[in-house]
Amino acid sequence: MSDQICQTKYVTWRTQKGVIMTFSIVAIDKQNREVGFAIASCCWNSGTVCRAQPETGAIASQAQGNLSFLRLFFDKLDKKMGLDDVLNHFKEVDEDIETRQVGMITFEGETLAFTGDKCDSWAGHKTGENYSCQGNTLVGPEVIGSMAKTFEETEGSLMNRLCAALQAGDDAGGDARGKQSARLLVLKKDCWPGSDTLVDITIEDNLEPVKEIARILDVRSILVEGYQLLTDFSEASNEDKPRIIEKIEEFIEDKTECRYSDFWTSLGMMHYEMGNVEKAAKAFRKSLEISPELIKSLKGNAERGLLPKELADLIFENRK
Repeated sequence: MSDQICQTKYVTWRTQKGVIMTFSIVAIDKQNREVGFAIASCCWNSGTVCRAQPETGAIASQAQGNLSFLRLFFDKLDKKMGLDDVLNHFKEVDEDIETRQVGMITFEGETLAFTGDKCDSWAGHKTGENYSCQGNTLVGPEVIGSMAKTFEETEGSLMNRLCAALQAGDDAGGDARGKQSARLLVLKKDCWPGSDTLVDITIEDNLEPVKEIARILDVRSILVEGYQLLTDFSEASNEDKPRIIEKIEEFIEDKTECRYSDFWTSLGMMHYEMGNVEKAAKAFRKSLEISPELIKSLKGNAERGLLPKELADLIFENRK
């Protein structure tokens, strides 16, 4: 590994279909067994040049990127090949390797980056413990330096550290041409039933794609908090459920966007389960204020016996 920023010597101004001039970071969290990447660019759909596999590793193949490297990388890791040998293989099979830029990391923490001499300037990379940052067509080395420093100093989950690093690179000037797309992906084996994808946010066209990823992560964290409270209620004893309902009411009291409508109906059913029919109806009516068209679904549920009649009568009182 190298903790020094490596620069290319030449400037080229070639463009090819599928080229991604960009800045990215690939990283792992050993303790939480997570792997992922974050990337941003003035190009459309920049995330296509990165790939990760749970408990295996991650790679970015950019600049005049060779996307076949994405498949080859994991093929070689399956054969227990080290990253030096993987890079040597890339050089053997690709005569245009000096136009490429690659950042790689394994789940064991081995990192390696390569910036070809013919990548568009400014281009370079920096590797450190559990991460590799790389970029080309940047405003300068401060982009990669800021990304690496921020990743090293930020605490918390891998997704938040990746986002912080990407934002730092963006704030330092990022892609010299401007902004269009970004992506953040974190994988963890069996983190959801039938899925290894902990988070996958793709912004294909936005004036501030990195900031949009950060905004979506903030929304996600709020939703995850809410879903955890619902889970806590379902798993709690009858003695503890009133206390958890109070927490849910505190959580939801100022949330009136449609994304929270289901939380209000869930709160209604919790109150009904605890024998608080009036409070249950009030929560359902709040969900109807947020999503008025939901009344059709609720009435249908009442007709099918899925919504208790005494509760339905209170919900629909004075409503057509």
